[in-house]
Amino acid sequence: MSLKFFHIVFITLSTLMCLVVGLWALDAYRTDGSETWVALAVGSFAGGAFLVVYGTRFLQKFRKLGVAGLLAAGTLGWPADDALACAVCLGNTQSSLRDGMNAGILALLGFAGFMIVSFAIFFIYLWRKARSVETAHEGDPVHA
Repeated sequence: MSLKFFHIVFITLSTLMCLVVGLWALDAYRTDGSETWVALAVGSFAGGAFLVVYGTRFLQKFRKLGVAGLLAAGTLGWPADDALACAVCLGNTQSSLRDGMNAGILALLGFAGFMIVSFAIFFIYLWRKARSVETAHEGDPVHA
């Protein structure tokens, strides 16, 4: 799988996920009445719109798509019944299942954040190490 193909599939799936989350938040707002659901819906729809614009610009940049364009267009025609299968998403928003789901999401976000910070610290370490070697060899004519 090429990087271009993966990028197109990822943009398509992310756009669809923004749409589903926005619709879910609107449904939860009708059930719960909290304004935070409206804010989530607006943020999701804005993110989806941004991804559509970004995907369009990406596709204009890479005109030769082949199978990737066919697959991206084909996934938009799938029925949405399978996407709405979660009882927590459609049922009670105050259930203990939702609390478990939120704990799982926070654990995954914590792990992803830890990995990103670890990579950043590693690259800062490499940058400082390269700078210290560079300053150590400033006056050395062999390394100039």
